[in-house]
Amino acid sequence: MHPNEIPKPTEIEWQPVMVTFPDGRVHKICGPLEAFEVLSCEPEDKLYLNAKLCCRLAMERKMSADKARLAFIAATLERMLKVV
Repeated sequence: MHPNEIPKPTEIEWQPVMVTFPDGRVHKICGPLEAFEVLSCEPEDKLYLNAKLCCRLAMERKMSADKARLAFIAATLERMLKVV
């Protein structure tokens, strides 16, 4: 990829995070786009809203994917199984 080329949101990845959903499903979240989709389905509290904002900024390349990942982990900490 050329340095001036802007990647698509699906191309931005981070170290995977395993999350357990209320219905028992376990899902591997590999980037800010997936995390944004998960957070959009959750009740809105301050941590979730902040994590959604961070994921959106990471997709727009205004924040690093690692920082958005940390915000996602903080928001989903009670349901997170492990960081791969």
